Amino acid sequence: MILSFELPFALVPLLKFTSCKTKMGSHVNSIWITALTWIIGLLIMGINIYYIVTSFIKLLLHSHMKLVTVIFCGILGFAGIAIYLASIAYLVFRKNREATPLVETLPRQDIVNMQSDVTL
Repeated sequence: MILSFELPFALVPLLKFTSCKTKMGSHVNSIWITALTWIIGLLIMGINIYYIVTSFIKLLLHSHMKLVTVIFCGILGFAGIAIYLASIAYLVFRKNREATPLVETLPRQDIVNMQSDVTL
């Protein structure tokens, strides 16, 4: 059940990254591969979300808690599910940004020193 929560947060960034021309350059997925992977990914995420929601509903309906506790847990649980779905939607519909280098492009001092030693 825990992996059902985590899957979209790994899968969506991976699909967005591999289908982004800015980040992948010439290694970007083709339009057909991108469409196929998004369809498969959405299908898997839909099944997982269905599993999470139905498990939570079964837990509420078949528990031996007092009615007040069931209502309170239901309100908190469905609010959590709404936040979870909103965060997945944010990942899916977020715009890609320009690629930024991880390391500054300034020359490293040890390489500069080696080059100056060779020229002397």
